[in-house]
Amino acid sequence: MGYSKEWLTEDEVKQILSLPNLEEKYEIWVLLLYTPALRVTEGLNVRVRDLIPEKKEINVVGGKKRKDNDIEPVPCNLQVLRQIKRYAERNDLKPSDFIMFSNKGKQANRSWVYKKLGELCQEAGIDKKIGTHTFRRSRATHLLNRGITLAKVSKYLRHKNLATTMAYLKITTADIQRELEEMGDPVTDIIQGEY
Repeated sequence: MGYSKEWLTEDEVKQILSLPNLEEKYEIWVLLLYTPALRVTEGLNVRVRDLIPEKKEINVVGGKKRKDNDIEPVPCNLQVLRQIKRYAERNDLKPSDFIMFSNKGKQANRSWVYKKLGELCQEAGIDKKIGTHTFRRSRATHLLNRGITLAKVSKYLRHKNLATTMAYLKITTADIQRELEEMGDPVTDIIQGEY
């Protein structure tokens, strides 16, 4: 178990979600962890009552360095929220039931989630070291690659500062310098002249 430095490409996430024998339960787990970029402990704590489709949010309870009664609304794709809600209804889950459960209503544990996610990746032919943060990091990387600013990705991840997000996504100052050079750093036009 533990923290993985690897992440999945968008195609690899699709491969997992397209597995022919993927149980709906595990599809929901992947969507719940990936879409709002939840930490595994946050995902494990999500109950049916925490899904707020009308606001396109999930109320995350607890989380990293927060008390168990701290609630933070996290944006989530409406289609995914509706899919999770339908899943909960089909499985007769009560508002107080956990979405990620081992036996109906009983909260799954980290080691089981880690094991199952690894199995899904293997079934999809993905040969990467998968950790409990893999889907969170993957989502953050995909958002950044699609043009969401680092500051917004950092807020989406609920990081306290940009340095954490940069380290998390392995963004170095050399990466930033390379991008500035590729785009044609606008400061060159502003300062006009040789220094």
